[in-house]
Amino acid sequence: MWKNNSGDREYTRMLEEKLAKVVSDFDEDYIQLLMNNKPDIPVSFLTLNIEANHPYFLFSKDGELVYWSDITMIPAFGEFVTNKKFQLFENKKGVYFGKLRTLNRNGTDYWFLQVFRLIDHVEVVNEYLSTGINRWMFGNDRFALSQERREGYQPLSIGEDYLFSVFFRVGYEPAGRKGNTTLLIFFFSLLGLVAIKGGSFIHALWVKGFHGLAMIYTSLILGSIRLLMLFFRFPQDYFESALFSATQYASSWLNPSLGDLLLNFLSITLILLMLFLHWSNKRVLVGVTKFRDRLSETFFYVSVLLISKAILALFFGVYLDIAQNSQWNLNIHSLTSFDILQGVSLLILFISGMLYFLFTSILLMMARYRGSVSRKRALNILLYISTPVAVGLFFYERQFLVAYLAHFILVGALIGMQLYRNIFRMELDTFLTFFFGCLVGAVVIGVASFYQGNLDSLQSKRKFADYVMLEEDVMGSYLLGEVMENIRDDLFIRNRMADPLLSKDPIEQKIKKIYLTNYLDNFVPVVRVFSRSGESLTQRESSLQLDEYRLLYMNSDFSTSVRNLYYIRGGRFGSPNKFVAFISMYREAAFLGTIMLELTQQRVMANSVFPKLLVDRRYVAVAEDQWMDYAIFDEGVLQFSSGVFNYRSADLGSLLADPRVYGAGVSHNGYHHLAIQGEGQVVVVSSPEYPAKYMYADVAMFFVVFLVFTLLAILLYTLVLGRDWLKFNYATKLQFYLNFAFFFPMVVISMIAVGFLSSSYTEDLHRQYFDKAQLIRDNLSKVINAQSIGFLDREELISEIYTLAGSTNTDLNLYLPDGRLLASTQPRIFEKKILSGYISPRAYEAIVESQNSRVLLNERVGNLGYKTVYLGLRDPDLQRIRGIIAIPFFESEDELNVLIADVVSNILVIFMVMFVVFLTVSYFISKHLTYPFKLLTQKLKATNLEGNEYMRWPSQDEIGLLVDEYNNMLSKLEASKKVLASNEKESAWREMAKQVAHEIKNPLTPMKLTLQHLLRLQAEGRIDDPDKLKRPLGTLIHQVDVLSDIATSFSTFAKMPLPENEVIDFRLVVSEAIELFSNREDISFSFSDEVPVDRPLFIMGDPKLFGRVISNLIINGIQAVEKPITPEIKVVLSYRDERVLLEIRDNGKGIPDDLRDKIFIPNFSTKSEGSGLGLAIAKRGVETAGGNIWFETSVDKGSSFFLSFPVLA
Repeated sequence: MWKNNSGDREYTRMLEEKLAKVVSDFDEDYIQLLMNNKPDIPVSFLTLNIEANHPYFLFSKDGELVYWSDITMIPAFGEFVTNKKFQLFENKKGVYFGKLRTLNRNGTDYWFLQVFRLIDHVEVVNEYLSTGINRWMFGNDRFALSQERREGYQPLSIGEDYLFSVFFRVGYEPAGRKGNTTLLIFFFSLLGLVAIKGGSFIHALWVKGFHGLAMIYTSLILGSIRLLMLFFRFPQDYFESALFSATQYASSWLNPSLGDLLLNFLSITLILLMLFLHWSNKRVLVGVTKFRDRLSETFFYVSVLLISKAILALFFGVYLDIAQNSQWNLNIHSLTSFDILQGVSLLILFISGMLYFLFTSILLMMARYRGSVSRKRALNILLYISTPVAVGLFFYERQFLVAYLAHFILVGALIGMQLYRNIFRMELDTFLTFFFGCLVGAVVIGVASFYQGNLDSLQSKRKFADYVMLEEDVMGSYLLGEVMENIRDDLFIRNRMADPLLSKDPIEQKIKKIYLTNYLDNFVPVVRVFSRSGESLTQRESSLQLDEYRLLYMNSDFSTSVRNLYYIRGGRFGSPNKFVAFISMYREAAFLGTIMLELTQQRVMANSVFPKLLVDRRYVAVAEDQWMDYAIFDEGVLQFSSGVFNYRSADLGSLLADPRVYGAGVSHNGYHHLAIQGEGQVVVVSSPEYPAKYMYADVAMFFVVFLVFTLLAILLYTLVLGRDWLKFNYATKLQFYLNFAFFFPMVVISMIAVGFLSSSYTEDLHRQYFDKAQLIRDNLSKVINAQSIGFLDREELISEIYTLAGSTNTDLNLYLPDGRLLASTQPRIFEKKILSGYISPRAYEAIVESQNSRVLLNERVGNLGYKTVYLGLRDPDLQRIRGIIAIPFFESEDELNVLIADVVSNILVIFMVMFVVFLTVSYFISKHLTYPFKLLTQKLKATNLEGNEYMRWPSQDEIGLLVDEYNNMLSKLEASKKVLASNEKESAWREMAKQVAHEIKNPLTPMKLTLQHLLRLQAEGRIDDPDKLKRPLGTLIHQVDVLSDIATSFSTFAKMPLPENEVIDFRLVVSEAIELFSNREDISFSFSDEVPVDRPLFIMGDPKLFGRVISNLIINGIQAVEKPITPEIKVVLSYRDERVLLEIRDNGKGIPDDLRDKIFIPNFSTKSEGSGLGLAIAKRGVETAGGNIWFETSVDKGSSFFLSFPVLA
């Protein structure tokens, strides 16, 4: 009990807070009214019309309504009391909270009542009107209200003012949120702590290289947070938000709202982007390459292609999921009603498209990285796999074929042009690659939109066909039941039937023109009036009496849920469906006679008016489908048709013989047809085909959206990494300037054009409304004048109004000069309390007080916005206002939206085409404009002391001046070269002499010592001892050999000719070079050829030079191994990225860190007896042929020298 009392107090406090806000709004409106109405000036609609927060009304002291600000509900004077400031009152429209004050103006006192809706009693509930409680005030309907204080009720008050009392039943929940502030603060604090600590921990793992572990922890943290949110239904049970409302979107327990879908996508995206960055790491790529090579490169490549198709299907399915489980559309027609939910949906589509593009690219890069499968073979495999799929889709579903072709083009471009390389750098080609991905994604989603539209159309057709084949027209029965009740209560009809002298024809006219409207316009009505004895009073030529009609139709097989209403289904030979109703008329228990209604279904009028406000939610779908064309065939014979399509054409028989028409339907003569087989009948439902321009517009819209999101993503990425990361070359900047100079004016012009055209279309629509209203006023003025001189009574006036409205196909309301409704062609709008019987206060101000002839106002009832034209009917003599015509155009907003959608669709298609075309053109223009700079750059890179060529430029523009300066520089360089050559020559001779002297001096020292030793032996007389001579002479011979080797090395280096490059088979050169070492027993030698035999390895180079280089590297490897270790030499030939790679690996002592930068310097050697020229000669020869030479070494483990050359195509 304590818990319940505590909850009631909390609920009471929340209601008092909201009521305080309402009362504050009341006071704000009241103050504004006081400022607009001076005390000495009479009140008027002109001064009382303000933009108020809540409706308000002005009554005189005797209860006469003086002013009303709202036309949906006007309280009667007796519905509220005048002795309470705050009060609760109820009427047929609902329950209201009000504040009553006294207002004095110009010496007159008025009652000023402001109201706020608490509960609505509207009879019709649809997408525009809602009934029940005010969801802003109450969470559900588990409560009761009372004006007086009652036991068990909680009093609501503001300060000392008592408002009303409320009783909270078991199960009541407050509006807006479920939990308390403390819980929310705790939850967000805990969430923030987990995010900060978990993020720091994961970042540390990632930086240390533990990528897999970081992804696992990220998945665990995000997954746990999302599961907790789903379990506690957070935040949908704590906040009122359309983003997290299941009524807007719900697909599964994992995605109970669009906000949950967005959070799930963001979580998955974060994890997948981490995986993407992990896979893009070069070390990981090398590991994947080894795994791929062990598995099978072709199998791996095929698997990647199949995975990319699965990703495409997921991308396609994301749109279908949103479209099928949401309350909005994502196509060109949705732009006019764009809101935050559609924006979030587009963001989700962009994220899914980004993942589709990135992972397709990274998978293809993994398949192609250092692969032996050539580009041509890769494209052939793609073609072989895609052809069967494309053929199958061509026969199964051609819409999917378009999306698959877009995917095929994307994959082909990624392989053929290696676009995946552009993702990891920020250049012009990067933007072009992203834009290309946006275009492909837009095509895929555009196809998905078109496919979903066809699915919706098929579903509507099937539902409508089922409705046509129903045994009973449920909506017709419902509406006719209301009609029968209204006819029984109609005073005019009862008076006419009670007087035997009066004609009964007006009864027939009134029933047809007033009661049998809207949905019942689909039927041809026949009204028969019978006397008490059953004789016909309207169609005396008829031979049948009332009893005979009853015997004919009062059959249990025809009975409906409405008493005395019968439904006869159409049969063969064209007999249509029919309703028959028998209405017994009474006046004060006296039987007056019977009215018989016979309604035969007819063709639908294409332009018939159907006010959306009158359609209950139960019948909205059926009512909308009524405007489809359809026909009923029995054994191939047309029985009935409705709509504008010609079902009697000769080629329709072949259409029914096509089995596809019973499945997905077929297109024929601009219409899409679907046939449903029933019991002995076939129902064909048809609708116009979706225009091709809208399909192109959908693609253009998604392309522009993806383009904007891509640029925003790049901008966000730049802000995170810093502006230094975004560095563009000259070509990229030039491309941006060209595009900006073209597209910025185009965007501005497009926006201005949309504004102008929308304004023009709006003015044209308004002109049409005014023209139609003027026509009605001209005709109605004659009727009003005829009534004023006594020719027409009120009933005849109303009858004429209905005739005029029917002939102009409009709705019409006629108001008296005091603003009260006189007649309406849609009386049910007022009978069901959707609108009150008073004119709009803005219209009253404009027509009556300001004396305008006409005015067009934007009005809104519930969620339905529409336009209404008001015109004054004046006395021709005195020019007094006799009445006010109101013509509502319920379809005005939809008509304008369609026109705007047409304009926007055309502009978007033009923009997309111009963007693609101009982007392509500007790309080649930028290439052409930057060609001189690239050429000059190449010349500058190639500039040396020999072989420089002068440049020629045909014009003396800025490029020509730059070329002239370059040529002048070459002339100066040539002059400087001669001076430098002379100096270099002298320096070289000095250096060579110094080097030769140094190299010769080294062996001369031991030779001198040896000769001195021989002289001592001679002086001692021991020169004849052979043992004493052997060692010194050996030393002399060895040093002479060293001198000879030094002389030979210097001679070889000096005489080494320039390589004679030619096309050679590198595999053959390697085989000949290693042949000398393969059979040596003092070393362990192995050779591995990893390149397929059918792969030729032709390169440009000198075979003799390359043979010597390879031999020299092998010899160096052998000499690098210290005894007694056996040298192990491994030679590996491989193929990577269009280049041949040769690795020569040894198990020597390695190269120390301090010597690694000197290895290729001439005269440097790690061997005591080397000249240091071998590796220098090797580097010069390799690089001259366009190759590369480098090494990798590890101390005490060995070294690997690599030779790489581009393979000729």
